This record gives sequence, C-alpha cells and structure tokens, in this order.
Amino acid sequence: MSAGIIAILQFALFTFLTTVAASVAVSVIGYLYGAVIEQTGRVDETRAKIALYSRIVSGFQDRLDMRKNQAAGSASQLFASQRQEKQLKARVRELETAHHRFVRIVGQEMQPNKPFEVMAMNTSVSHQVKRGERHPFYDSSWARVLPIHIWAPSMEDAREEFERIYPKTVGFKLVSIAPMPTEIGTP
Repeated sequence: MSAGIIAILQFALFTFLTTVAASVAVSVIGYLYGAVIEQTGRVDETRAKIALYSRIVSGFQDRLDMRKNQAAGSASQLFASQRQEKQLKARVRELETAHHRFVRIVGQEMQPNKPFEVMAMNTSVSHQVKRGERHPFYDSSWARVLPIHIWAPSMEDAREEFERIYPKTVGFKLVSIAPMPTEIGTP
C-alpha cells in the first residue's frame, strides 16, 4: 500500500513540475513573440497615432459640447426676446386704448427752436377703423386727433417739419398748429 501512495505522489509531483515548466515555456515564448511583433509591427507609431486620434476626438467632443451650450444660450435669449416683444406689443395696445395723452416729439429742444403743438390725424387710418379694420402700417390711435410737439425756429418751419415726417400722401392731416408756452428762464 505504501508503494501505491509513493507512486501517486511521484505522479502528482511529475504532473506539477511539467505543468510549471510548460507555463514558463509558454510565458517566455509569448514574451519573445510580443517583443518581435512590437519591433516589426511599429507599435510605437500605432500608439502615437491612437493617442493623436484620441486627442482629436476629444477636441471634437469638447467643441460639440461648447456648440450645444451656445445653442442652448441662444435659444434662451430668443425666448426672452420673444417674451419681451409680447410684453411690448401688449403695452402698445394698452397705450393705444389709454385715456391719457400720448405725445410724439419731433426736433431738438435747443435754442433757437421753440415748441409748437400740432394736432394731427391720419384719414386712411380713420376710414379703416370706421370699417372695423386695422391699418397695415399705423396704429389705430391715428384715427383720432393726436398731439405732436415740434421744436422748430418758426411756425412755418414746424409746419414743414410735420409735412416732412408725416406726409399728406399717406393720409396725415394737420388739424391745427399753435405755439406752446415756454417756461421763463429756460435757455
């Protein structure tokens, strides 16, 4: 029986040693084969190319992310502008129907100019408002007589300035013109 145990131990030792020797041999052959492939396959150039391509791809990704952020910022600016436009249009509609006076000012408040108040309207806007339509260019407030303050050296110059800015050919009509009182002591 002891001869059978010794034979099993010898077989186990022989199998272990041959397995270790085979593993070492395969490792050495693999290392040598890898070194040969590395020398003949130009691995350093390939590694350098892979590194370069990875930097290029990384740069593309960074630029793509930057463009996405810019697009998001532009979109938010666009939405803010659209919101502001809505608010301004609502404010214009509110001013058109308001009962207080909305005065347009023409010219510069400098000497020798004096202020003149012109009362004017637009007859084509008036006709369209009476028909229940909206004028394509002017707001509906021009259907009634509105005040315009014009700064000019004389009343004739004020009339010419009015006719230059608000021409008769598009329906503007000067109803009246009168000098405005000026404060004493203003330069």
